[in-house]
Amino acid sequence: MNRLLLSFLFLTFSYFASAQVVGTITDAKGEPLPFVNILVENTYKGTTSNDDGYYELNVSEPKTYTIVYTYLGYKTVKKKVAIDKFPYTINVSLEEESVSLGEVVIDSEENPANAIIRQAITKRKENLEKIQSFKADFYSRGLIRIKDAPEKILGQEVGDLGGGLDSTRSGIIYLSETISKIQFLRPDKLKEKITASKVSGNDNGFSFNSALDVDFNFYNNTVEFGNEIISPIANNAFGYYRYKLEGVFYDERGNLINKINVIPKRENDPVFSGTIYIVEDQWTIYALELNITGVQARIPVVDIITLKQSFSYSEAIDIWAVISQSIDFKYKFLGIKGDGRYTAVYSNYEFNTGLSRQDFGRELVAFENEANKKDSLFWNTIRPVPLTVEERKDYIKKDSIQIVRESKPYLDSIDRANNKFKIRNILGYTYQNSHKDFRLGYDIAGASHFNTVQGYTAKANVFFNKNYDEFKRYFRANANLEYGFSDKRLRATGSLSYKFNNTNRRFLTLSGGVSTQQFNPSNPITPLINSVSSLFFEDNHIKLYDRSFLQLDY
Repeated sequence: MNRLLLSFLFLTFSYFASAQVVGTITDAKGEPLPFVNILVENTYKGTTSNDDGYYELNVSEPKTYTIVYTYLGYKTVKKKVAIDKFPYTINVSLEEESVSLGEVVIDSEENPANAIIRQAITKRKENLEKIQSFKADFYSRGLIRIKDAPEKILGQEVGDLGGGLDSTRSGIIYLSETISKIQFLRPDKLKEKITASKVSGNDNGFSFNSALDVDFNFYNNTVEFGNEIISPIANNAFGYYRYKLEGVFYDERGNLINKINVIPKRENDPVFSGTIYIVEDQWTIYALELNITGVQARIPVVDIITLKQSFSYSEAIDIWAVISQSIDFKYKFLGIKGDGRYTAVYSNYEFNTGLSRQDFGRELVAFENEANKKDSLFWNTIRPVPLTVEERKDYIKKDSIQIVRESKPYLDSIDRANNKFKIRNILGYTYQNSHKDFRLGYDIAGASHFNTVQGYTAKANVFFNKNYDEFKRYFRANANLEYGFSDKRLRATGSLSYKFNNTNRRFLTLSGGVSTQQFNPSNPITPLINSVSSLFFEDNHIKLYDRSFLQLDY
């Protein structure tokens, strides 16, 4: 308990001590506003508020800044502040934006929303090609919750899922963060160097979050989202969507923003529904809030997915670029229900920097050395979206559980229970030492089979596995033994395999021996079917030969 309290106090102290410009954003009723974009004016340096409305903007130089707060459906607020010391607190209250149709001239011959979308489609390719290449900093956070988890699934104990479940069997089952450097070259080259990776409850873990998985560009005709989904401004969009102009408003630069409702013509087409915001005259995307069902995305376990994107404009280079993105989803599978969110923030863009195809090899995602070894102070300094109270508690709780579950007394107690030899272990047994992280054992493989070359056969496997460190270096050794009772011959194969690390996942494997193989390498006849055919119908179909080999793979 003391360890947990001290960890919480340390994390809280370092969380605020590293902050620069901090504050809370609320609406007129004092309710916190999540996913508000906070930017230093005329830059792509910014952050996003978390679910508690709290934000942290990391600026290091004391001087005068103009900080812009934007949130869809609310009036943009600018704060000009002279900062002489850090941390500097700015709390902001945002008022709802009045979206009006009063300034729109309605033409009875043409739906005004259709006219706007036609202009956006006409300018689609030009806006797409404005960005030929870019470099940027990328931050992502993945969060998955579960609600009312069952005690068992398909007869297997669920447990507490690594400490994620509370007394109601609900809670966070996955929480991770990634910091990356990304490079992009039109039309489809995207490379990512992950500099920091963090997984709750696993201090050696590598996050699944990747910029490649959330590269959604609506200026393309289709968006890869489990399925190829038609963009609301695709060349053929009018074959899939209807549009309704809900209103207009002005942004902080005086641009007229059209709020357009996107309505699918057919329910199960690969299309979105929701709202897209188009900038008048420039006909670019200002923001979007779009939904897609699991059926449309061909992800059957998901009920609905909500994608939000916000863009920021640079006058110097006349480019609107994505600065924040969130993906919210609800899922249901085998009676299990839950939800999750994937948050991404793009910052410090450098556009059209002269990247070429020579800058992109086959390796699309790479990890920096020690990427999974960054401490809390590093994360609290660099994390652009602050953790919520729920997320901070999850890190503290699971990190504490990990310390206990990796201790030698705990691991030894688990091994003592699992290593006891029982009658059912005659056909297969594994001895493990979890503290030294190795396993060895044997397995008598299945029932005996019959063929006309070997007669009845018996098979066995012997193995040894050893893990070396947190980068998942490991050594594997195994031998497969097969004895034919008619030809009275023992055939054996074996392999030695070494994995160098978990970042580039290089392997070296030496294998060899003698084994019976079918002439057809696709093995069209199973040993069981051939045994039945040979023994009961005196009809042998399998064609075998002895394969003697020595093989080295890298």
